[in-house]
Amino acid sequence: MLQLITRSDWAGGQKVLYALVYGLLKYYPEEFEIEVACGKENGMLIPELEKLGVKVHIIPNLVREISPLKDLKAFFEIKKLIKNGNYDIVHVHSSKAGLLGRIAARLSGVPKVIYTVHGWWPIEQYKGIKRKIFVLAERFGAIFCDKIVFLCKRDMEKAKNWKIGRQEQYEIIPNAILPIENIQKGKLRRELGIPEDVKIIGNVARLDPPKNPMRFLEIAKLILQERQDVVFVWIGGSVVENSYGKKVQKWLSENPKEAKYIHFLPFRKDAIELMADFDVLLLTSDAEGMPLVVLEAQSMGIPVVSTDVGCMGEINKYNFKEWELSKAKELLLSLTKNNISNKNGTKNSMAKFEKLERFLKSYYELMIGRNGMR
Repeated sequence: MLQLITRSDWAGGQKVLYALVYGLLKYYPEEFEIEVACGKENGMLIPELEKLGVKVHIIPNLVREISPLKDLKAFFEIKKLIKNGNYDIVHVHSSKAGLLGRIAARLSGVPKVIYTVHGWWPIEQYKGIKRKIFVLAERFGAIFCDKIVFLCKRDMEKAKNWKIGRQEQYEIIPNAILPIENIQKGKLRRELGIPEDVKIIGNVARLDPPKNPMRFLEIAKLILQERQDVVFVWIGGSVVENSYGKKVQKWLSENPKEAKYIHFLPFRKDAIELMADFDVLLLTSDAEGMPLVVLEAQSMGIPVVSTDVGCMGEINKYNFKEWELSKAKELLLSLTKNNISNKNGTKNSMAKFEKLERFLKSYYELMIGRNGMR
C-alpha cells in the first residue's frame, strides 16, 4: 500500500497518516506492507516514519501552492512511483496529493484508491469563481477513486451539496490519536514563569490564516479587559520566523498592555507536554476537519472552546460562530473562574471521538473488506 500526502510537516493530516501507518503495522503486520510518499520538505513526518521502518519516497515537485508546471511534473513523478511500486492500494490525503494521486493511481490500474478529506478549507477559503473551480476539481477527482472518507457527517453533507462523488463512495471515519502517556504538568509554567494561580488559555497550531491567530488575539483582549490573572499561549509559530507573524507583531505593538500577557512559541516537538498546562484550549480557526489538538486536549481533560467549524459541532460542546467573540469570552470566563477543574471540563464536553482500535478497524475493513477480518 502507498500512503500519499502533500507535505511532511507535523500537522493534523500528517499525524493522522502516521497514526494509521503505526496502527496498521502494529495490529495487522501480516496484511500490510506500507510505503509513504510526500513532498520534499524536510518535515518531522519523514524521520518519524523511518523510525517505524517505513520507506518514504520524496516527490520533488509536489508542493502545496498551485504551480501548473510543478503540478504536471509531480503527476508524472507520482505515476512513475505507483507503476514501479505495483501497489494494491493507494490512499491519498490533502487536496493536491489527493487529486494528482487519485488520477495517477487509477490510470496505473491500482485496484483500490481511497481519498481522505481532512476538511474543506481548500474550497471554503475562496468565493465565487475560484470556489467553483475547486469544487469542479474535487468532482473530477472523485471519478478516479473507490471511496471518499470524511471525518464527520458535516463534511459529508458539504460534499453532497457540492455534488462531489456518489453516495456509495462515502464513508465516515472520525480521526483518532495515539495514546498519550506519562505526561507531567508544569513544563510550560516553568519555561514561561507562569504562577500556579494564573490561568493558561492556549492553542497549538500553525501561524497562518486558516488558524486565524488574529481572532485569538481579539478574544484575548476581551478577556484581559475583565481579568489579568490569565495568560495566552500560542504554540506552533514564531512571530519572528513566520511571514504571517508580521501581522501578529503589528497587533502586539499596537496593544502593549495586552501583549505582556500573550506568548507566541515556535513549532515544538514537545508541544503535547506544554499543552498539558493549558486550563482551556482556544481554537480560533476559520476551517478545520477534526483537529487532533482537540482530541489530544480532551484526552488530557482540558476543556475546549472553539469556532463552530468542520467537525467541532459533533465532538465539542463549547463552540461559537466566527463572529461571536463575546460568546467566546463568556465561555472562557465561565470555564476559568472558580477553579473549575480540567476533569469537570471534560465531563461537560462531548468528547465523542473514536478510539484508535475502532479507527484502525474501520480503515482495515475499507481496505481489505469485512470478510478479511481476523
